[in-house]
Amino acid sequence: MTQPTAIVIVGATGNLARKRIFPALFALFKNNLLPSTFRIIATARTPHSDNSFRKKVKDMLGLKDEVKWQSFAKVISYVPADFGEGINLAEITKKLDSFEKEAQTCILRIYYLSISPQIVKDAVQNLGKNKLHLGCRLHNTRPRIIVEKPFGKDLKTAQILEKTLSAYFAEEQIYRIDHYLGKETVQNIFVLRFGNDLFEPIWNNRYIDHIQITTAEGIGVEKRGQFYDKTGALRDITQNHLLQLLTLTTMEEPETFDVNGIREKKLEVLKNIKIPSVGEIINSTVRGQYKGYTQEENVSAGSKTETYALIKLFVNNTRWQGIPIYLRTGKKLMGKVTSIIIQFKEKSHKLLANFWQKPMPNHITLQIQPNEGIGIRLVAKKPGLTTALEPVDMEFCYKTSFDTPQPEAYERLLLDVILGDQSLFISQQEVEASWKIIDPVEKVWANGRPKLAIYEPGSWGPKEAEDLIKKDGRIWLAPLLTICKI
Repeated sequence: MTQPTAIVIVGATGNLARKRIFPALFALFKNNLLPSTFRIIATARTPHSDNSFRKKVKDMLGLKDEVKWQSFAKVISYVPADFGEGINLAEITKKLDSFEKEAQTCILRIYYLSISPQIVKDAVQNLGKNKLHLGCRLHNTRPRIIVEKPFGKDLKTAQILEKTLSAYFAEEQIYRIDHYLGKETVQNIFVLRFGNDLFEPIWNNRYIDHIQITTAEGIGVEKRGQFYDKTGALRDITQNHLLQLLTLTTMEEPETFDVNGIREKKLEVLKNIKIPSVGEIINSTVRGQYKGYTQEENVSAGSKTETYALIKLFVNNTRWQGIPIYLRTGKKLMGKVTSIIIQFKEKSHKLLANFWQKPMPNHITLQIQPNEGIGIRLVAKKPGLTTALEPVDMEFCYKTSFDTPQPEAYERLLLDVILGDQSLFISQQEVEASWKIIDPVEKVWANGRPKLAIYEPGSWGPKEAEDLIKKDGRIWLAPLLTICKI
């Protein structure tokens, strides 16, 4: 990787930059995975000099390796600017031009919009007005832009955002980031399904009973009350993270494992999801709010915003016809976990009919966080002189199974942007197809149906969620593996 590269981090003093972006860039730098000629231009409205901002970065990284830090610090500079208002962007241009002159060649320019979704549209327009989208015109080296979710708040606003982006950037320059797609277990779904002949023949409605996809958080809205109260769990997590996990779990094998092949198959799934009717939304979804939410900072006292969302969807194609897929997410639940559970149908086993005490269906758990791993639930004979059956788990955890250090999701995704690989990023077509599924649910929920359920913090959500899956003759499965807790 020899092309000189500069990444402009817009919103460099925010939480995302502090918790994810700078730690990821430092890890890539430390492992010699960044271009040999590389610059970070940090920018935000807060006044800083280069040195004062570098100290801030050092503190946020908690670094003790002074040698590595001194080398990393040299690539960081800071420019106070307001992309939302278009203030001082000429200084960004000067920094980039100066770097290009120093490098004596065209540089790859990357713009990371780590800013509030409310100002992304204005930031893109101001970026264009200041001709920052043009890149190096000598060799036609076009910049790349990274946009964080949410991509709009419904189909209409997503299309408006896309119109703004496409006025200055081609689709191949736009990287819509969903950090879940950078996690090892998510990437390993491909290998599990298509690299093991054991699984793919039974990955269909003949053998699978249903799928549960869960993202739970133990924390509340914390300092995000103003944003969250206008967004809710369905828009914040289900529309992007959970639907992306659904597509990867249920998609057909691509002809080629490149960006076009993968996106094509994911889009097929989204287009085949049955849009629920009003009656189905009322009877097959749950919206909940944790007790005490309305007392949170910057949350309206009478807010009806959901902090818990459960929807049941069906993919209407030959492979998945009739198989329910339950997507649930919530805040202030029992703990932090994201997992996909594929439960298989239980057949009538005549040989063991006399010993079959209770249903014990097989299932596969793909645990994405907190610690990544895969588990398979089997049935075995319990040791002893009598024949008693017990469910047992076969599990592997990435941390204990491989000697190789596991990169964080943002490390992988930022490296892919530098390399120009969009395979783990979301296309505009996927964004729009996802909103077409979510918008009808939001419309019914906005009219107060079904009734907002209040749940206790530290639980697994509202009782209504238990009732819904029990009504279908099923139960919620434990979303957390045991071996990966270590």
